[in-house]
Amino acid sequence: MSSGARYVFGKNSVKALIETHPERVFKIFIAEFLKPDKRIQAIRDIASERGISVQVVPRAKLDQMLHQQAPSPKAQVTTVNALGEKTKVQALDEDSMNHQGIVASVAPKALLDLSALLKICDGKKAEGKHPRLLVLDGVTDARNFGAILRVADATGIEGIVIPKHHSAGFGPGVSKTASGAEETVNVAVVSNLNQAIAKLKDAGFWIAGAANEERAVAYYKQDFQMPVALVMGSEGEGLSSLVQKNCDFLIKIPMHGTVDSLNVAAATAVLLFEIVKNS
Repeated sequence: MSSGARYVFGKNSVKALIETHPERVFKIFIAEFLKPDKRIQAIRDIASERGISVQVVPRAKLDQMLHQQAPSPKAQVTTVNALGEKTKVQALDEDSMNHQGIVASVAPKALLDLSALLKICDGKKAEGKHPRLLVLDGVTDARNFGAILRVADATGIEGIVIPKHHSAGFGPGVSKTASGAEETVNVAVVSNLNQAIAKLKDAGFWIAGAANEERAVAYYKQDFQMPVALVMGSEGEGLSSLVQKNCDFLIKIPMHGTVDSLNVAAATAVLLFEIVKNS
């Protein structure tokens, strides 16, 4: 399998993928109103056994994914304009032109469960240092997620926790922005974000939520001399109410200009670099 986050199309390809590399499959998308057959049912059964999320979506969403995927380098056609000038352009090869109503979002490295990520954090503790994690609550934009992966790599944190649902997942858009960081950062996928936060607390982490609330402390005034899991919400909605309630404390970035907030990826960079400064 080639490196980089990507989409895999077609019934046979997706079935083979979840049989051989289930640990790298973030989610499977199936077109609504798709006529059921043995291969689709087999995919559903294997996904259920492996804990892989299956989502039914409009067929137009799969069409969009198909065109986001980089075409095969071999798939080139030569066009000739009215002046006789020849130009080679990329084109989807014949095998890639039909997703057959099913697409898999695939990470370039194994996705972890929370327990595996906490074991990595134990190694940091054994070195006498404070582990750092990032938790994403509703970040669904591929470019934002890719940029956040890049920040996570740059800061050297132990990993990122994302929910199965309401997450950007993996694909060409993530890879383009992450610039290779999608292959280096540990990512744990959880079914329930609030339950995951409870487990992080049990493991000794302090949960810091980023929120533009009156009770939030300016990030540079907060002590981070302990294991910290930073929770970032979606750009539009911020932290969900229950997630915010489950945070141990809230931090914010004071804004001194005309805008009232930063892009979630930019805000993550500001906060994570401050947190790792005192690891």
